[in-house]
Amino acid sequence: MAHLILFEHPNFRGAHRHVFAAEDLNAADDNFFNGRTSSIIILEGTWKFYNNVRRPLGPTLLPGFYPWVEDVGIPDYSISSLGPG
Repeated sequence: MAHLILFEHPNFRGAHRHVFAAEDLNAADDNFFNGRTSSIIILEGTWKFYNNVRRPLGPTLLPGFYPWVEDVGIPDYSISSLGPG
């Protein structure tokens, strides 16, 4: 099982979204979180993150709290897709 929560702003603030499987955040029906993630909580699984041209961003992340993505080498507001890794 895989499960994480994306947050719009650093320190787990602002809008949030639960994700359980690989997802394109630029989907036509729901693209609010495309390029709008600043913090992440990973509850289960390991996760990989990509920009809008499917270039990997930062390392594969393990379960934990990530109050600001830049602390782990992911540029702020750059995630466009993600998936369990």
